[in-house]
Amino acid sequence: MTPWADAVFAIDRDWWKQYGAEVQGLACERLSMRLNRHGAKPAGIGEHGNSGAGAISLAALRGATRVILLGYDVQYTGGNRHWHGDHPRNLGNAGSISQWPEHFEKVAKALPGVEIINCSRETALRCFPRERLEVALCSSLA
Repeated sequence: MTPWADAVFAIDRDWWKQYGAEVQGLACERLSMRLNRHGAKPAGIGEHGNSGAGAISLAALRGATRVILLGYDVQYTGGNRHWHGDHPRNLGNAGSISQWPEHFEKVAKALPGVEIINCSRETALRCFPRERLEVALCSSLA
């Protein structure tokens, strides 16, 4: 886990079962889609179908006007379902990945005032502009 994080956000019930006790020990805000026994509060963003789309909405709700995406493959890359590799067997592994582009398109339409840039190296996501990470980071400093 990330002891330096300001918040942990996860929508999967099984993820909270697996990691909830570990997250409880962190001094950060815990957010999910609904209240759970691990101290996570509802994020207040509605349903999005996947945690990546939910995280974008959460960032916007918290005041972000620019969001840079990393690891948003939205496809099987190198045989993996996630940029970080597959989850353990008892956790979900992108079973509904074919529906994710539609979820992200809804987020894009719902957040017209938020600049969302996809800097993922490999991605099937087409609803956000693409940019190399170095360019996106440098243009945010200008």
